[in-house]
Amino acid sequence: MPLPYQTTASSSPPASASAANTLPDPFTEILALARKNASPASFLTNAMRCLAHYFASPYAAIHARYASEVVQDDWHTGPTDPQFWKAGLQQYLTEALAEPSSRARLLKAKTGAAKVAFLSTPIFNPSGNVIGAIALVLAPAEENELPGRLATLEALARLASYAAEFLGDSPHEGAPATSGSEPAGPRASAPALARAASCTTPEELAFAITNDLCNKLSCEQVALGIVVGRRVKVISISGMDVVRSQSPGVVSLRSAMEECLDADTPIVYQDNPGWSSEQIGTGHRLHKQWHAAVQGNAVASIPLHVNDRLTAILSLRKRKDEPFTPDQIDNLRARVEPLIPALQLTQRAGRSLVRHAADSVRDAAESFGKPDHLGRQIISGVAVLIGLWFTFGSINYDLTVPCVVRPAQIRHVTAPFDAVLASVTVIEGDYVKSGDVLCELDHRDLDQQRAELLAELAVLERTRDRAMADDSPVEVQLALANQELVQAKLDIVERRIEQAVIRAPMDGVIVAGDLRKLIGSVVARGDPFFEVAPLDNWTLELEVPESASADLSPNLTGLFASYARPDETREFRVSRVLPEAQIRQGRNAYVAEARVDTPADWIRPGMEGVAKIHLGPRRVWWITLHRAVDYLRMNLWL
Repeated sequence: MPLPYQTTASSSPPASASAANTLPDPFTEILALARKNASPASFLTNAMRCLAHYFASPYAAIHARYASEVVQDDWHTGPTDPQFWKAGLQQYLTEALAEPSSRARLLKAKTGAAKVAFLSTPIFNPSGNVIGAIALVLAPAEENELPGRLATLEALARLASYAAEFLGDSPHEGAPATSGSEPAGPRASAPALARAASCTTPEELAFAITNDLCNKLSCEQVALGIVVGRRVKVISISGMDVVRSQSPGVVSLRSAMEECLDADTPIVYQDNPGWSSEQIGTGHRLHKQWHAAVQGNAVASIPLHVNDRLTAILSLRKRKDEPFTPDQIDNLRARVEPLIPALQLTQRAGRSLVRHAADSVRDAAESFGKPDHLGRQIISGVAVLIGLWFTFGSINYDLTVPCVVRPAQIRHVTAPFDAVLASVTVIEGDYVKSGDVLCELDHRDLDQQRAELLAELAVLERTRDRAMADDSPVEVQLALANQELVQAKLDIVERRIEQAVIRAPMDGVIVAGDLRKLIGSVVARGDPFFEVAPLDNWTLELEVPESASADLSPNLTGLFASYARPDETREFRVSRVLPEAQIRQGRNAYVAEARVDTPADWIRPGMEGVAKIHLGPRRVWWITLHRAVDYLRMNLWL
C-alpha cells in the first residue's frame, strides 16, 4: 500500500514488535473481552489496549462515540516518555476521524535509519456507520510490512466493532452449533479473520475465505468475485489453486455473479423454493442456467458492500437436498462483509504503478459521475473543452522581436573644398528647412580673388574699347578672349563663395554632425559635415531570430511600440528581408525592414522598441510547445 506521505521525526528508542509473535491470538482475546465487559466504553478501551499489546505499540489512542457515550482514552507502555508520542498521534487520530478509512504513515528519524509508523482504522456501530477510530504507534517499522500490519489492524478493529453488539454473551460449553452448520455472529468470524490477517495477496485471502466457508458450511463450491466497473472478476473458487477465466464453468459462474451485480440483491435458485424474502430474488435466468448446469444443485449469489458500495459477489453451491434459507443468506453476508475491506487493502497494496494510475483515473471518473458532484462535473467538462481547444484549436501567432527606428533615406552634407570652418549654426537633433544655413566656411580669400578678377575684367573692357577706337580688329579679338577667360575665373570664385555657405538640402532633422569643436580648423574637401533625414519617412529595422527566419516574408503586418511611448502603437508592413544573417548582440539574426504607415512627430531615429509581427493562425499546442519540442529535437535528436 503506498503511504500517503513521509515525514521526519526525532529518533527515540521504540519498543520491539517481535513480541507480537508470542502473544495469544488477538481475535480470541477480543471475543473474550466482549464476554467480560458489560459496557461498550470499557470494551472498546480494553480492545484498544489489546491491540496495542499485540502490536507491541508504545502508545495508542481511541476516540469514538457509541450511542450517547463518548469513548476517549490512550495507553502507553515502555521506557519512552508518552508525551513524545502524544501530540503526533493525537493529531493523526484527528485526521483519521475526518477521513474514515484505514491509513498508515511512515516516519523517518532525522539522524540514523530508525523508522516508526502511525496506523489508524475506523470503528463502526452495528449498522455499519463510522463512529470513531483507533490509532497506534508501530516501532520499529518497515515500509514493506505496513500493508500486512494495517490489514491485521483493520480486521481486528472490525471484529471489535461487531463484537460490541454482543457484550456479555457467553456460549455454553459443548453447545451445538447453529443450524445449517453455520456459526453466527462475530465470534464465528474469528478463525477466518485470523486467517485473513496472515495473507499478503488478494488471491491468497480470497482462497482462504472461500475454502473456510466451503468447509464450515459443507458447500459443494464457494466462489468470490471482485467488482471491476460493471463486470465481475472471479479471483477464487474453493478447491482450486488457479481460476481459469475462460473455462466453461468459470464463464457460467461469472455470468451469474454479474446478474447479481445488476440486481444488487441476493439471488437464490433451488428446487425447494418453499420460502420467500423481500430482500432475496428468485427466478433469474442466468442463475437458472447455472442451476441446470450443476445438475439441479442449489445456487446462490450474495452482493457484498463496503460503505454502501457494491464491491464483491459471493456465490455458493450446495447439494439439492440442503437448500439455502433466508437466515443463512443474511448470516453469510454479515460473516463475509467485514473481510472485504482487508481484501481491498491487500489488493491495492499489490498493485503496479500502471494499475495504480488506472484505478485512480477510474475512481476519479466514478466520483465525477455522481449526481452530488455537479461542481466537479462542470469543472471536468470545462477542462475537457480546454483540452480539445488546446489540441485542435487555432489562434493568431504573433512573433515579438526587438527593433530600431531608422531613417528611410539620409542626405550627406560634406565640405565642398579645402577651407577653414568659420561658423556653425546647427547641431544634430535640430530641425531645419530647405535652404537654412547649416555652417559657413571662411571665404575672405575668395572675396579678394573676386575683387581682383572684377578689376582685371574692367581693365580688359577698356582695352577692348581702345582697340575698337583704333580700328584694330586683332587687338579687339584678343581683348575679348582675355575678358572671357577672366569671366570664367570669376564665375568659379563666385561659385566657391556661394558654396562656402552650407545650406540644408531639404526639410528634415540633423541626425548626425556636431562641428562646434572644428570651428577655426581646416577641413578637407569631402569631409562629412552633417546627415539630414526627412521628418515623415522612417523605417523599422527588425531583428528576427534565426529560429523564426523561415516564417518571415515581405508584406507581413504588425504593430510597433517604442520604449519612449509604450502606450502608443503604430502599424507597419514588412518591405523586405535581408538575405544574409548579421551578428546582433552576439547571436545570429536576420534583419527585416518595415515601413511605418502613420509616422508620429515624436519618432526619432535610433529609438528602440518591440515589434509584434502577425504570422497568421497556428495550432494552440504548437504555439505553446514548439520551442520545447525544437529544443528536444536539437539536443536529444528526437
